[in-house]
Amino acid sequence: MGGPTPPHICFFARLHKPGLGDLIQRNIALALIHRAHPTADVTLVVGEDLATRFGDALAHHTYATDVLPCPARGESDPRWPGFLRTLAQRRFRRCVIDPDSVGLHAGHARAAGIPERIGLPQGRPGDEHLTRPLRLPPPLWGRPDLFEYATALADGLGLPGPLRPGDVVPELPRRRPPAPRARPAGTVVAVHPGGAPHWNRRWPQEYYARLCARLVTRGPAAVCLLGEESERGDLELLRDTVLRQAPGAAALVRVEAGADLGRTVDLLADADLLVGNDSALAHIAAALRTPTVVLYGPTGTEFLWTRIYPHHRGVSLRRPCQNLLHAPGRLADRRCEHDCVVAYRGPAGPYPRCLTELPMERVWSAVTAQLASPRPATIRSTP
Repeated sequence: MGGPTPPHICFFARLHKPGLGDLIQRNIALALIHRAHPTADVTLVVGEDLATRFGDALAHHTYATDVLPCPARGESDPRWPGFLRTLAQRRFRRCVIDPDSVGLHAGHARAAGIPERIGLPQGRPGDEHLTRPLRLPPPLWGRPDLFEYATALADGLGLPGPLRPGDVVPELPRRRPPAPRARPAGTVVAVHPGGAPHWNRRWPQEYYARLCARLVTRGPAAVCLLGEESERGDLELLRDTVLRQAPGAAALVRVEAGADLGRTVDLLADADLLVGNDSALAHIAAALRTPTVVLYGPTGTEFLWTRIYPHHRGVSLRRPCQNLLHAPGRLADRRCEHDCVVAYRGPAGPYPRCLTELPMERVWSAVTAQLASPRPATIRSTP
């Protein structure tokens, strides 16, 4: 006779306007679920927008066994009853609800007949249907960080503790082998000067040019300028500015714009360091054990992963605006004492003052310290 049938678990993460970094961070919860249920299938339930935009990441770089898209308009979508029937037909034994899941909660899991429902009560619809409410430990920074969320989930899943901060972030899954390529000799620094245009969290491009020129002349290091296809013009302008400041360094500066996620992962895995703004690439690098220097401006996110990214170094001025929080979809309402422009308009600026006043020497000090540290082992995972 065979053993008991492995449990089938689902993870609700219908996020509001998600980015790639939001998805990569969900590997923390997915990996903890797998640790609690090593033989289980784990279905990631996300919005259709996330499933469509990040199909490559879902297929190759998460700990989900499969993905179930949730109808775009939620309960107002005519497909919603069919979605609930599909949930019921899957006969999930447990459901874990992400704290940021919007419009998909424990009440829907109960309606689908899922007997165990684990999540963090937040005074929102569905809280009353949790069968195992999570309890956060006392926050170290005044409000919970990702280590405290992970600790609460591990406890709710029955995992033996305690968790160590440096062990929270799992290896980035890589279900296909890296493409054959020759790694550049010497030091390689990936630089990501871009980010989402709706929220300007960028160190000024002219500062990046000075940093890159210093890297190729003092290192010397090869610099790989990374970004999306929409950022190609900015990246080429940055390259040209660097080469005016460092004539003869053309062989050391290259642009990688619009690379697919697999190639981007390979590039970051090969790099000795990533320097960039607060963006998805920093989270990918952390999961690859590639050291990072991340420059923080008008964002309250720096504290979230400080403890769990052991090879990460944040640089910021710690201005009051960096503690501002905002409701999803209300980014345009952000205001600080300097009334900085919220959206990114172009490489000439304007940029937030908390970034224009971030000095070059402070960033250079962080970069040189990271490059002087022993490189952690790069892990090539194939779950």
